[in-house]
Amino acid sequence: MGKKIFYIAITCIFLLIFLLPPLQQMTGMLPKLQLIENRYVAPMPKMTWDSLASGMFQFQFDAYMNDNYGFRGILVMINNQINLTIFKVTR
Repeated sequence: MGKKIFYIAITCIFLLIFLLPPLQQMTGMLPKLQLIENRYVAPMPKMTWDSLASGMFQFQFDAYMNDNYGFRGILVMINNQINLTIFKVTR
């Protein structure tokens, strides 16, 4: 009985970690942390028949998702802090 509860708890924790970024992106439940970057963040692309047929929409949507997924700002800051603190590397 104890192993079953443990496996259910581990599964629930995994699903929660897996689903939190998409939920954050869709609902905006927490304020978005804005990063100061030396580039433009990709906007949401317009979907047209031509862009779908040429494959350009998929490329642009991929760039949009890479720039706008949930908790991106926090995760980038954590990664930068780890690189600086542990590896003494800045980019």
